[in-house]
Formats: sequence, structure tokens, C-alpha cells
Amino acid sequence: MDGRLLNQRYKLRTTALATLLAIAALFFGGVLLYQLAQLRLTGVEYSYQAAERSDSLARLHQAIGYGGFIHNYKNYLLRQDPQYLNLLQEDIKRTFSALKVYRRQPLTDAEYKALDALQHTFQQYTANTYVIEQAHRDGAAIQDLDQQVKISDREAISALTLLKNANDRFNAEQRENLRDQVNFIINLMLLGLISLPLIAGWAYRHIGLLERLVKHISEKQKIQRKLEQTTAEASRARRTGERYKYLAYRCTLTQIPNRQAFDEAAAEVIARTQSGVDKFALLYVDVDDFKTINDNHGHQVGDQVLQEIARRLERVLREEDLVARIGGDEFAILAISHGSQAATEQLAERILTALREPFDHIKPGLLVSCSLGGAIGPDHGGDIDTLLRVADTRMYEVKNSGKDGVMLG
Repeated sequence: MDGRLLNQRYKLRTTALATLLAIAALFFGGVLLYQLAQLRLTGVEYSYQAAERSDSLARLHQAIGYGGFIHNYKNYLLRQDPQYLNLLQEDIKRTFSALKVYRRQPLTDAEYKALDALQHTFQQYTANTYVIEQAHRDGAAIQDLDQQVKISDREAISALTLLKNANDRFNAEQRENLRDQVNFIINLMLLGLISLPLIAGWAYRHIGLLERLVKHISEKQKIQRKLEQTTAEASRARRTGERYKYLAYRCTLTQIPNRQAFDEAAAEVIARTQSGVDKFALLYVDVDDFKTINDNHGHQVGDQVLQEIARRLERVLREEDLVARIGGDEFAILAISHGSQAATEQLAERILTALREPFDHIKPGLLVSCSLGGAIGPDHGGDIDTLLRVADTRMYEVKNSGKDGVMLG
């Protein structure tokens, strides 16, 4: 065959091969770019939804715990201070705003029902705020008013638990979806690299396939960096949510657990003692004449007294026990290792001894005393509300008998 024909044939084959390679590269690049765009869209959407969910859920947690909405509600009820009414009205706006934001997310029927339960509870508190405001103007007694506007938070706490579990499932599913997309893109790239090894040399000489492969590798690195960035954003959102949750379970004034934390811990203890073999003690501590302390010495001194009482109670208890502030001047103690009458009496005496120490470092001559009531679980009740009522009744018997004492079952 003539040399010129051979040369022409060689050029045609080379051109055809280069064209085929170019078409394959364009197709592969288009698919890859489309998958990258989908990954970026999924990552941005997940980051936005995770941030809104975590922030709204954290705000709802904080509203239920002492440190937000209900904290200011109790303070307004007990102290009759208009500044707490202003704080409460601001908290009401923020709480209902958090509920509205959460409803914007794609939710299950169970989550919508949980939000309805939360909204119902907050609406009850909001309605009672006007009752308290009117009662304050009429000079109603605090004790009578407290019973009149008492609201159970159990439904709201259960709703928060459901929302938290649903949010954890949402995050897990979205992270798994992101991992699947990244694995698909990586496998797609590997398939492209394996399917074109024989013509890579020809393509490198004619259309620069090697440069495209380098570009694909660079795109893979961008994918990895984007995944790491998305994971970091999700981690920051999760840490923010955990921080809000920690604050929602702590009393902001005394830095000890609040009512929500106490109820959850008590539920776990009660579940462990259903067999009747193990027992535990529940003590109810109330500051005597706390309103008088606030009236005579100011709310700042009253707050310092509550902080000091919390420190002393923590000092007396063991590590496995729990003390929580469950009301304005009310504390509850779960003594897990004090299930007998004698052990509970010894613990109560140690607590009274600690609380009877002078408070002169707060204000010279300041007189503070506390009354204690106790119950043994499950002997005196199979649920936390019953045990608290028993302990509360005995505490009031101490107050009626002269205060600064203890009464157990």
C-alpha cells in the first residue's frame, strides 16, 4: 500500500479515536458535573434544615426548662415584679416564633402533633399570665394563686422528647444520603478511569486526556472538601443544639438541674425500682419566708441565698444523688442510696445541719431556714407526681408546726 494512503489511514483512525474519546470525556464530565451539583444542592439544603431544626428545638427546650419562658413565668408569679412580665412577654414571642419556624420543615404527623401539644401548653401559660397579672392587682395570696394557675409540663416534655428523637433520625438519614451520593460519584469516576485505559495514551497525544483525568481527580478532591465542610457545618449545628439542651436542663441562677432534668431522672429511677426490691428517697426542700427575704433585703440577696442553698445541698449529697431546683424557692432531692427510713432521716439531718450554717457572708445578720418533707419510693407512690405531693404535704406540715425542721413518712 502507498505510503501516503497508510499515513492518511493512520490519521483517520487517530482522528476517529480522538473524537470518540472526546465524546466519552464530555459525556462522563456532564454526568459528573450533574452529580456534583446535586451533591452541593443536597448539602446546602441539609445544612439549612439542620440549623433551623436544632436552633428551634433548642429554644423550645430552653423555654420549658428554668432559664427561659417558664423561669420568668414562675418568677413573675412569686415576685410580682413587672420586669419579669416584660421578660415573659418577650419569651412568649420567641417561643411561638420557634414553633412557627419548626413547622416550616418537612415533618411527620407525629411531629406535628408534638408541636400542637407544645403550643397548647404555651397557650395555657400565656392565658394564665393575664390571670396572674389581674390577681396581682387584686392582691391575691401567692399560695392560692400558685394552685389556680398550676400547669402540668408532662405533655410538653414528652413532645420535646419525640421531636428530639425525630431530629436525630433526620440527621442520621441525611448524613447517610450524603455519603451515598459521594460514594456514587467516586465509583463513577473509578468506572470512567477503568473503562478508558487502552486509549489513554492516544488521547494524551491528541486531545490531552491526561489533563482531563487530572481535572477529574481535582473535582474528586473538591467533593471531599465539600463533604468535610458539610460535615463540619452539621457538627457545629449539633454542638449548638447540645449546648442549648444543656442550658435547657440547668437552672440558670443556681447552675443545678431544673424540673425537666429532675422529672427525667426520677422516671429512670422509678423504672428501675418497679420490682420493689430497690427503694429511693425523695426530699422536698422549701425556703421559709422567702418572700420576706426578698422584700426586706432585695431580690439580689434572695438570688444569692438560693445559690448558696444549691451549693450546700450539692456538698451534702453523694455523686449518684441528684438535687434540682423545681420552683422559685423549692428544691427536690433524689437520694438513690437512701431507700430506708433510717438512712433518709440521717440524710435529712445532714441537710438541715448544712442549711442552718450562717448566711452572714451574704449579708450580716441574715436569717435563713428551710423546711423539709420526704417520701420513700415506691412505698409512698409509684410515680413522681404522687411522691412529690406526699413530700410537699409533709413539708407544709413542718411549716405549720414552726418551720426549720423535717418530716418523713
